[in-house]
Amino acid sequence: MKKPLLLIAIAALFASPSHGAAQGEISAILSSGIAPNRQALEGFREAVRERKGSVRTDEHFLDKEGGEAIVQHILAEKSVMVFAVGPDAAWLAKERLRNMPVVFAMVLNPSPLLGQNVTGVSLEIPARVKLEKIRKFLPDARRVGVIYSKTSMAQYRDVVQGCKALGLQAVGREVESGKEFPKAFGEMAQQMDLFLMLPDTKVFFPKSIEYLLVEALKNKVPVIGLAASYTRAGALFSFEADYRDVGRQAGVMAVKIIDGGKSANIEPAAPRRIKSSVNLAVAGRLGIMIDPQVIREASEVFR
Repeated sequence: MKKPLLLIAIAALFASPSHGAAQGEISAILSSGIAPNRQALEGFREAVRERKGSVRTDEHFLDKEGGEAIVQHILAEKSVMVFAVGPDAAWLAKERLRNMPVVFAMVLNPSPLLGQNVTGVSLEIPARVKLEKIRKFLPDARRVGVIYSKTSMAQYRDVVQGCKALGLQAVGREVESGKEFPKAFGEMAQQMDLFLMLPDTKVFFPKSIEYLLVEALKNKVPVIGLAASYTRAGALFSFEADYRDVGRQAGVMAVKIIDGGKSANIEPAAPRRIKSSVNLAVAGRLGIMIDPQVIREASEVFR
């Protein structure tokens, strides 16, 4: 009787996916080959290699190969796990590779992605972390201006809570789209000491960003952007995740799964390393003196 029971137990083990993974090939899907995505993939490979030695990681580019071709290749290769870089890649993996562990990176607002076989590292920097840095960089600023839509309502609420905790005041305006941005900004321009951008494509797109940076300078309102490209364009500061380190965080998660862990038991994470950039030319036009320590710590300085 023992032998049949043993066989049944083994069959059951292979029939039900545990979303753990034996050591083998990992398939990486990149939404595109832009530099931040590649940096995340490099960090991922570094972290896996440091902990598990040589684990092969092949790569696929969604914008070049197409989703169906990538899915069929991964299934044919019997990859043990998917590393999905960027939102499009993460959604493809979630929808089409449900029986395979998925670790994502380079995704804002990842909550809808999370599930039994999906975990990963968000790009979203917690509002409290940004506000603490803002208070250090602009110690006299108290009123934080924010324009948001229903898409970024949750992020705005986090800003409000962070401001309360740090003795700051959130000055917010909700808009339906970026078309309402000029009116909203004009109404609040004299009520804020700085303007904090949120990652919301309904509000921020090339024309509204251009308007913001021009009008903010006119009104002597420093803008806190979303990445170094915003700082270069005219924001005073920007904070962004260290993309390579985001990949390394995801790599540590992948190793836990290779070692037998389940995706569902691995908590998704926020970026642990934050980079800052500063525009000294904008600081000069705003009449703001920047602490030399802030400049030394910045990953990029624009003059």
